[in-house]
Amino acid sequence: MKPSAFLTALALGLFAFSSVATAAPKKLLVVTITAGFRHGPAIEAAEKVLPELAEKSGGDFAFEFLSEPGPKPNAGPKPVRTKLMTDAQWVDEEVKYKAAEEKAKGEQGAWNAKVKELFATKLSAANLATLDGVIFCNTTGDLPLPDGDALANWVKSGKAFIGMHAATDTLKNMQSYYDMINGSFAGHPWGGGGTYTFANHEPSHPVVAMFQPEFQWKDEIYQYTHFNPESVRVLLSIDMAKSQPQAPYHVPVSWVRNVGDGRLFYTNLGHNASTWTDATYQQHITAGIRWALKLIDGPAEVNPAVSAQQALKSIAATAGTMLKLDAAALEAKALAKAKADPAWATEMAADGDAYRTLPTPKKESTPEEIEKAKTAKTDLLKKLVSQIEN
Repeated sequence: MKPSAFLTALALGLFAFSSVATAAPKKLLVVTITAGFRHGPAIEAAEKVLPELAEKSGGDFAFEFLSEPGPKPNAGPKPVRTKLMTDAQWVDEEVKYKAAEEKAKGEQGAWNAKVKELFATKLSAANLATLDGVIFCNTTGDLPLPDGDALANWVKSGKAFIGMHAATDTLKNMQSYYDMINGSFAGHPWGGGGTYTFANHEPSHPVVAMFQPEFQWKDEIYQYTHFNPESVRVLLSIDMAKSQPQAPYHVPVSWVRNVGDGRLFYTNLGHNASTWTDATYQQHITAGIRWALKLIDGPAEVNPAVSAQQALKSIAATAGTMLKLDAAALEAKALAKAKADPAWATEMAADGDAYRTLPTPKKESTPEEIEKAKTAKTDLLKKLVSQIEN
């Protein structure tokens, strides 16, 4: 090759390398506004950690935030009368609190209008066109999303949607949203103060490769309505045999799915602020973001058989504890029947999920009401065991 030709080729190669190296980062909008319960410490941690992860990405992605426009108007805690407080002092405290309530109520309307305006701007079709992905980070409640169908269609066009923890406790009355994320919060029997055991169904998948096949984690774990196992690839689940409380149904924890030409990644982990500062969790969400943006690859084909299998294992574990049965033998029999008849396993999973909808006694429940609820759960569990045994 002549020197001039060599220099030309070298220059072209360096230009191509430079173009790749300086490619614009993928742009994501992170929403942390809440209309329901606010995971304040976790959101504060996330708003600090996520920019750090973007910086560590080497320019692969960058975030902008849709955060609350200042503190939400609040009257503060209700006054509590102490023994030393006179009647006049108590009346004065009540008057002050009522005034604070009225002031907060008056300010709430303006605050809500500002939030609505922010959503109308940041999640408009025009602004979505400038983004590569959207993250709902511990959002809650009926947020003023301008158009749920438009958001879902935007993802289908090839974009990324990432949900973290309470993203499933968001827009629970908007079908286009809960169909897309594939679940709505229906309680958290596994509270944030507990440590639970989890099954990693696919340790080779980049989104969960940082977790062992079996691992323990301290966080709050949701159960769901509107969860369709035939729509997602479940990667993590709670291991019911090694966690408390036990229930005879599948509790998925993280999943991925294709949404048209786009991708969705969801993780239930992220309730505790300490989760956000954990290096393993940071690897998990970074990989999930990269996967959703198609910067890395990994399968997204649905795996409903995993959900059915986990449901059967949960039935056996719960029956072993509540009915004093041989859980290992029951599980072996259930999995053998599932292998021979997958449709039966799917039906069993649905029957087990009915347990989740049974009434749970309140603190003020009578002994009769408590006994009735306990009997209903026992009867359903016995029915499930009978379907395995026969």
